[in-house]
Amino acid sequence: MGKNGDDIRHKLATLSRARQGAYVFLSGAFAAPPTPESLAILRDEQYLQAATELFGDLAVKPLLQYAEASRNAAELQRQAHQEFMNLFRVPGGQYITPYESVFRDTRDVGGQQVKGLLMGPSAVDVQKWYRIAAVEISAEYKDLPDHVSLELNFLAHVCGKELGFSTAGDDARLTRAWEIERDFLAAHVVSWVAPLRDKLYEKSQHAYFRTVADLLVEFSRRDLTTLENVVGPSTGKTAPDYEAIA
Repeated sequence: MGKNGDDIRHKLATLSRARQGAYVFLSGAFAAPPTPESLAILRDEQYLQAATELFGDLAVKPLLQYAEASRNAAELQRQAHQEFMNLFRVPGGQYITPYESVFRDTRDVGGQQVKGLLMGPSAVDVQKWYRIAAVEISAEYKDLPDHVSLELNFLAHVCGKELGFSTAGDDARLTRAWEIERDFLAAHVVSWVAPLRDKLYEKSQHAYFRTVADLLVEFSRRDLTTLENVVGPSTGKTAPDYEAIA
């Protein structure tokens, strides 16, 4: 790899913490209703600068506009809480099933290929990825393994390991972490979050959740492109063929 390639690797290594933070934010946005604290941070200048560097000006601007739309923070949070419950918790007219299997997988049911079923092959495969990165899912976690929030949490977890490998100067395991992130993004995130975003747009007019969905699509695509520029194209495999990384 030439000097330009080395420079790209170095730049990616310096972004480990920021990328981890982006995935933590996105994972949390789909895991639970926004808190007053998580909405307040959208007005923090340092946070907004970091978010702009990761997501881009056009992607972040609607989130900033949402945070500035109301002087009544309590009402803003109440509305966002209710919208989250309508979208992701309470079955009803707005309800969305944020699982990869629902959006991607088909299974034979009575001789017909049926789409939209829970716990399909994607859910089985993502658990294999979790194991190679030693992701421990709490016994209190009652949702399915291919929930969008858990998949994004996995990427945040690997970014954290990546940060440790980079600090220790362990180039081999740093490269492996990047390969895992690249292949997981290609097989289990980028492949379905755009249809998830489209479904959310269909079900909700709420600016916060629409913007979060846009950020997810934009950032995951950009991150995959960056990783492929550093460690090459994705293998395209839906299940890992790597050994575990400690």
